[in-house]
Amino acid sequence: MGIRVSALDHVHIYVADPRQAADWYGRVLGLQIHPSSANLEGKRSLYMATPRGRYCATFFPGKPPSDGDHTTAFRVPGTGFIAFGAGLPDPDIPARGGEPLQMRDADDHGLAWSYYFQDPDGNHLEVTTYDHRRVRDWFRGVAQ
Repeated sequence: MGIRVSALDHVHIYVADPRQAADWYGRVLGLQIHPSSANLEGKRSLYMATPRGRYCATFFPGKPPSDGDHTTAFRVPGTGFIAFGAGLPDPDIPARGGEPLQMRDADDHGLAWSYYFQDPDGNHLEVTTYDHRRVRDWFRGVAQ
């Protein structure tokens, strides 16, 4: 019998400069440097956390893997997804093709909504919500 995973714990994200990445992820996704990063004296990696302090990612210096699509998805409530979309376009948030992400770039998966974009180091990111009805109704209101 195998183990049973209870939740995703964290992801490894490779960036040119972990401190600069922490600034960008803080501004775009609200992540913050986890207090335990103080224990990494002499190392250039950083532990990142959600606004509630939950560890979710480690930034390592280096290049993102190039052997296929490696997407890190961040779940947000519907209100957060709507606020993110309402703030687009933002020249600091490039879509996968490099152009600024647009509000209309949201993907409706029927069960969830997602925005796909990349960080300044080319890591593929996703913001997703399962509050489908709320976001659908918001998009309908915006289109009028």
